[in-house]
Amino acid sequence: MNTLTRKFKIGAAIINDPSPQADLDEVQRILTQQFPMLRHTRIYIEDGVLNDTATEITYDFPLVPVKVKG
Repeated sequence: MNTLTRKFKIGAAIINDPSPQADLDEVQRILTQQFPMLRHTRIYIEDGVLNDTATEITYDFPLVPVKVKG
């Protein structure tokens, strides 16, 4: 049985799946510990993009733009 390797794109960084058996909500909670800006975003299973060889699926976290006064 072949399983897809999940990767997560946060800005320019590509992060390996910290918990391959967990669902996306749990992975987001884990990643939020290192990347607090993920607390205000959400990904869905449909957001995954397969690579050309169909061996990896990448989820791109949409980041909320930084607000500045001025």
